[in-house]
Amino acid sequence: MKRDLSEKLNLWAGKKKPKPVILRGPRQVGKSWLAQKLGEKFQNFVEINFEMQPEIKVFFENSLEPVKIVTDITNYLQVEISSHNTLLFFDEIQQAPKAITALRYFYEKMPELHVIAAGSLLEFELRNISIPVGRVSFYYVYPLTFSEYLTALGNHNLREMIKENNFFELSDPFHEKLLQEVRNYAIIGGMPEVVDEYSKNFNLQNSINIQSDILQTYITDFHKYARKSQLKYLSKLFTAVPHQAGQKFKYSNVDKNIKSTVLGEALDLLEMAGIIYKVYHSSANGIPLGAQTNLSKFKVIFFDIGLTQRILNLDYNKFLLSSDIFLIHNGTIAELIVGLELIGYSNPREKSAVFYWHREKRSSNAEIDYVIPVNNKIIPVEVKSSATGSMKSLKIFMASRQSQFGVKISTHPYSFHNKVLSIPFYGIEHFIKAGYDPDL
Repeated sequence: MKRDLSEKLNLWAGKKKPKPVILRGPRQVGKSWLAQKLGEKFQNFVEINFEMQPEIKVFFENSLEPVKIVTDITNYLQVEISSHNTLLFFDEIQQAPKAITALRYFYEKMPELHVIAAGSLLEFELRNISIPVGRVSFYYVYPLTFSEYLTALGNHNLREMIKENNFFELSDPFHEKLLQEVRNYAIIGGMPEVVDEYSKNFNLQNSINIQSDILQTYITDFHKYARKSQLKYLSKLFTAVPHQAGQKFKYSNVDKNIKSTVLGEALDLLEMAGIIYKVYHSSANGIPLGAQTNLSKFKVIFFDIGLTQRILNLDYNKFLLSSDIFLIHNGTIAELIVGLELIGYSNPREKSAVFYWHREKRSSNAEIDYVIPVNNKIIPVEVKSSATGSMKSLKIFMASRQSQFGVKISTHPYSFHNKVLSIPFYGIEHFIKAGYDPDL
């Protein structure tokens, strides 16, 4: 399997004085695999898993001096660690908070040693640890995007074709083939283990069984970061979030008998665990979009589209037989795919954030599914079910913000008409990475 983030990590591996890297993200998205794969480029690769080797934590509790720590590790594990040809990997580093603190000193005292760290539920430890700016680099890891999914299944040529066609319509056979892959992706999702299983034998049921196992693992993890009294609320939210997809999140729709403040605290825990993303309302009057948010108005996205449909227990045969993904679960699956794609193609050095826009007026309500910054301009993005359809909200937003153009994502081919760029689901990566200039 190949991950796009590997290219950026390979560049980091070539630096003479690299900052230590921390890979952040939810469980089982491939953080450890990325580090291990990177280790193949080094003469020496030393992996320490603090969950499986807890005794090594004492080396950090006794001293934060990198030279002494490395000497202790070298002697204890009987390995070679040299500055120029070793990758030192600390896995499950959340189990050793002192090791997180020590990372800054590796950059200051042993700047030529490549050090990388990862951990599940790491965010809960990082909130209690101060890491000076400029001493450690962070990379956020997400499930595989649709484009990474194509590559994993041996369809990298299709990915390149989308890029090379550069917003020009593909011929019908390729267009239909890619839409079928989008439908498959909506079922499989981007969890590495699930994609890997599917790539071996294309057995959907085996992959779905793995999804069920992964979901159970997340539920089992609740006790690691929540109080006992919160466990039942986490369980309720875990299954309720996918059912509120595509709409403003309301705690009363989860359980009218539970205070919103109680559910709000539990939802924040799921967000810190990386299981859900909040899509905040933004007035979208300028960049950054996050400076104009209404924190009381947000939608919630479950972090993987495959796991989402597993919770919803949707019939995957309908996915495969449906010619229009908008017919599945009232179109919310389509909107979720787009949101997760926008997150997945964002800058991995920064925590991703997506926003939506809503105008509430008695005579003319309007809502834009997503608003995103592209080339320092705010671009409205609508997920539509038809080639034409009502574009009322898009037109209202574009007129009020004097937008250069808007984007409609659907199952239809590329086109540009009346300042609206129509993009098929499979074209999101190219739009985000290449941008679009309607004047060219």
